Amino acid sequence: MLALVALGAAGCPRHEPSPTPEPAQPPIAEGTLPPTGTPEFAIEGITSTRSDDGRELYVEGLVRNTGSRASRDVKVWVDGVDAHGTRLARAEAFPSPQTIPPGSSGRFVVRFPNDEAIRSFKVEAIGR
Repeated sequence: MLALVALGAAGCPRHEPSPTPEPAQPPIAEGTLPPTGTPEFAIEGITSTRSDDGRELYVEGLVRNTGSRASRDVKVWVDGVDAHGTRLARAEAFPSPQTIPPGSSGRFVVRFPNDEAIRSFKVEAIGR
């Protein structure tokens, strides 16, 4: 006589593999970004000096970065004007250094023909 015995796993629960948990998402938060800032310029220390032979006039000064980030591509225009504010001469310069950190200055020098009618100077600086 042959007996067939079936053993089952009725006493052992069958375990399915656990699903991999999803990674936790970081919380979303909103905030205000700080301003990127810009360079802003102030002209300081303008002086003029005549050459030894009296034929040229040298004008020099400082461009101070009063903004909140470093400057680049700075250019300065200097106008020599008469007593009525009429421009008699114009020269441009690139201050050194060209990269001016906030609170620092770059120096510029321009040269004009010596004209006795020039009474003052108008200086303008631009940059990024």
